[in-house]
Amino acid sequence: MRTLFLVILLSAVSIPRFFLLASVLLALPLFGSVDDTWKDLYSQAQRASAIKDYAKSEEIYKKALHEAERFGDNDVRVASTSEGLGVALRYEKKFTEAEAAAQRAVTIYFATTGTDSLEYADAQFDFADILIAEGKLDQALQSLGRLLPVFDRNFGPSDVKTAAALCMQGDAFRTLKRYASAEIPLKRCADIREEDAGVVTPEFGEAANSLAIVYQHLGKYSLADSYFKYPEIILERSPEGILNPQLADALEAHAAVLRQLGREEEAKKKEKLASAIRAHTGRK
Repeated sequence: MRTLFLVILLSAVSIPRFFLLASVLLALPLFGSVDDTWKDLYSQAQRASAIKDYAKSEEIYKKALHEAERFGDNDVRVASTSEGLGVALRYEKKFTEAEAAAQRAVTIYFATTGTDSLEYADAQFDFADILIAEGKLDQALQSLGRLLPVFDRNFGPSDVKTAAALCMQGDAFRTLKRYASAEIPLKRCADIREEDAGVVTPEFGEAANSLAIVYQHLGKYSLADSYFKYPEIILERSPEGILNPQLADALEAHAAVLRQLGREEEAKKKEKLASAIRAHTGRK
């Protein structure tokens, strides 16, 4: 029964989250004897989230949570269910409920698996993502500070999930205009993503764009210039192509850096193209 359930979960969730969940389930005493209702509902909720049907996922997670609570308010099944519910609620923009659910998961893992566990770190990751969506950046940075050492130890310093946490941290610092603090995590994130999948992925483009903005504010204009080139190339290859409104934003940001470098003609060309994109799409 345990093996069958883990196979079902593997088809429904991402690999990193699967291994974290599997570690929780395998740690449960006599797991094969617990109520199958919770297992089935949890699996259904995961599948709904995987296809981005978050309303359905929320509904099923709440049913699963009711079943999990039969084992005690601090049971790890309650934690994993609350964490999944928080993620679904976050994508439905129900931020207050999402924060409460994610906080509950963090609290339970703190008391059960401990602060060095991947379960705790993964819950902190989801909690931080919700806090950032709410604009609670200082609180999010506290969560990210707690989880990153655990990710580094368990996933390694070059893992893509470590990179995701680093980019979250760097972007939070950048939004708070703490540019010196943002530089190191964003550079690490960009380097990991470049090594993992190259420089033409949307993920690398997001990291490069954030890093370029940081370099611009730090007065490192040559570095900003080199990194602003990547999001332009990536956005041109997006489904919207040359008419992508985000490309206009990237071109204008790059133009400002080129002016700082005394490259006026290049700056004008980028601004002209940005203006044409905005005129065509009707967006200012």
